[in-house]
Amino acid sequence: MTAIEGLRTAGELGDAEAVGRLLADEVVFHSPLTDRVTFVGRDEVVALHRDIFAVLEDIRTSEPLTYGDRQAFSFRARVRGGVELEAMNLVRTDDEGRIVELTVFIRPLPGLATLFATLPPRVSARRRGPLVGGLVACVARPLAFAFRTADRLAPRFL
Repeated sequence: MTAIEGLRTAGELGDAEAVGRLLADEVVFHSPLTDRVTFVGRDEVVALHRDIFAVLEDIRTSEPLTYGDRQAFSFRARVRGGVELEAMNLVRTDDEGRIVELTVFIRPLPGLATLFATLPPRVSARRRGPLVGGLVACVARPLAFAFRTADRLAPRFL
């Protein structure tokens, strides 16, 4: 099984440990939420996937596209509460077929906003403690509400 096929299967099963078996030691995960945060190393990326799989439900993946050492596939999922999102995973592998880099792009805005309200507080609480996680939640939830509201209202004026 190639790394991309393994990643798709692990995602659909919500299996972070299976993701870990596909990763190079110094894998880099680029956050879909900000350029300011990058997750480096197998242990950190596996822990992140545990958080991701805790907030995403019903992950459904597409067939992958491959070009040299780069592969991509899209997936659909529901964020806690049933808000749909669609994402694209871009994956780069090394000569041994291990994943060395992951980049994720997410749309539409309501799905991204709901993910923003649920995932960063969870990751912050794991990495920095519950107090920081609560603080991040206090910042993220109103922004997510504003993004979801803007998505409902702005198209009426276009």
